[in-house]
Amino acid sequence: MCVVGRNTFIGAGSTFTDYNLVPAPLKALDGNGKLSVSNRPVMGGAVGHNCRLGAGMIVYPSRMIESDVVLAASKERRVIDRDVRYEDSDHHHFRSGNLHQALYHRQKDNELESW
Repeated sequence: MCVVGRNTFIGAGSTFTDYNLVPAPLKALDGNGKLSVSNRPVMGGAVGHNCRLGAGMIVYPSRMIESDVVLAASKERRVIDRDVRYEDSDHHHFRSGNLHQALYHRQKDNELESW
């Protein structure tokens, strides 16, 4: 029940959970960008295009990782428990992070299209 974009790499041992392990409702962003109850017992995550996820990442249900994001597993970030935007990408902190070409990230929030 997860969606992975094109040209995306997910490292070995990474796990996408789609079932909430605690007895609380799953929440996801609605069409207006507001966090709302999804009314679903199971909901997979989504990874955009041109992403790189390090080995051993754990992605909670209904979490979204935007396109062009690089995530390296570390003590601080091994479990993805909230949506990850391009601005939060780890490649911004790497010495050679400028080598990761951003092919798909949005330019401005006002260019976002809502269904």
